Amino acid sequence: MQPLIQQLQESAGITEEELLEIEQAERAAKLPFSQSMWRDQILQARATADLDELASNALDELAKRISPSWLREQAQYPFRLDTSFLRNPVHIVNGVRVDAKRSNSGQNRFAQMLLLCEDHLEKRIDLDFFSASLFIPELAVLGNSLEEIKNLGPEAIRKLQELQRFPPDLVSSTIFELLVGSACIAKGIRAELLPETKDSKVPDIRLHSFGGVPAVIECKRRLGLGEYELREASTVQKLYDSFAEVFRSRGIYGAVEVDFREEVEGISVDSFLDAVSEGLRTGRSQKQWGYLEFRELPHMRSIPYTRIYSQNFLEAAYGWRAYEENWDGIICEMRPPTSFGVELVRNPLCLKWRSTSGNAVLKKARGITSLWHRAVKQIPPGEVGFIYIAYPEGARTELADARTKHIIETYRR
Repeated sequence: MQPLIQQLQESAGITEEELLEIEQAERAAKLPFSQSMWRDQILQARATADLDELASNALDELAKRISPSWLREQAQYPFRLDTSFLRNPVHIVNGVRVDAKRSNSGQNRFAQMLLLCEDHLEKRIDLDFFSASLFIPELAVLGNSLEEIKNLGPEAIRKLQELQRFPPDLVSSTIFELLVGSACIAKGIRAELLPETKDSKVPDIRLHSFGGVPAVIECKRRLGLGEYELREASTVQKLYDSFAEVFRSRGIYGAVEVDFREEVEGISVDSFLDAVSEGLRTGRSQKQWGYLEFRELPHMRSIPYTRIYSQNFLEAAYGWRAYEENWDGIICEMRPPTSFGVELVRNPLCLKWRSTSGNAVLKKARGITSLWHRAVKQIPPGEVGFIYIAYPEGARTELADARTKHIIETYRR
C-alpha cells in the first residue's frame, strides 16, 4: 500500500512538506477551538428542537420521580417576580441579571427549575424569565436524557435521585455532569459517572470505550458572573446611584453611555459626577478614565405589549439589543407600572456601560481559565483527560473571545 501511495503522491506533484501541511491543517480543523468556539460562530447555530415540547416532556418525566408534596412545599418559597421588580432599577451584565439584594431563600435549585418550567409552560406574566432562560433549556435536556443517565451507572442514578436534597451549587454541577455523561452515551461511548472519594481527587466520568486508552472527563461549572465582574458591576451600580436620584427629582430622563477605559473600581464618584454634569451641558465628556455621552429619551413612548425589562422591552425602550455588541451592561428603570405587562414607557432612564481596560479584560478572561486549571488537577497521571467547562456567556465579542483565547494559550504552554 505504501509504494502505491508514494506513486500517487509523485504523480500529483505533492511534496512531503506539502503533505505534512495538509495533515496539520486537517488535524487543526478537528480541534474544537479552531473552527467552532468563537462567539459569532456559536451564535450562528440553528435551533434543533422545540423548547416547549422538550420542556413539557421533561417535566412529565421528572415529576414521576419526585414527591408532589415536596414540590408543593418548595413552591411556598419565592421564585416568581414580585412588585420590587417593578419598582427598582434592573442591572444586566453580559446577559445576566445582577441582583445583589436577592439572597438564598432556602428553596432547592432543582425545585426552582421545575417550578419555573411550569410557569413557562403556563405562560405566566410574572415568570422570572431571567432565571428561566438559563434553567429551562437545561431541565428540558435533563428530562429527555433519563435513559442515557441510567446507563451511566449507579452513581449517576443516585445523584439524579439526590437532586432534591443537594445545595444549589451542587445541583448545578451535578446536572452538568449528568448531561455531559448522557451525551457520551447518546454518541455510543460507554461511560460511567464516578463516585467521589475523600482520599484522592477523582474525575467525574470514566470512559470505557476509548480504544483501550485510559480516559476520563472532568466537568467544571461557574454560575453567574465571576468575582471580578461582580465587583465591577457593584462599582458601576454605585456610580449610577450617585446621579439617578438627582435626575429623577429634576425630571431628567435619557441614556448615559460610558466607555470606561480604566478599571472601574479606581474611578471616584466625584470625577464621575463631574463627567455626568458636563455630559448634560454639552452632550459628552472626556476624562482620563473614559468617555461619556448623554442622549435624551422621550418621556413617554408606546411600545408593543410585552413583559417589563424583557428583551423586547429593552430594545424598544433603550435600544438595547439581544447579544449586545457595543456594551457590557445596562442599568435601567422607568416609572413603576402597575403590572408586569406593559405597552407604555414613562420616564425612562438608563446607564449603558462597557469596560475596555486591558487589565479588566484580562482579569475576566483569567476567571474562566482558573476553572480549567482546577479541572486539570483532577486528571489522574498517565491518563487522557477531557475537560468540559460551562459558564454563561453573553459578553460582546472582544471579551467572549478573550476568554477562549486565554484558555487556548494556557493549554499550549
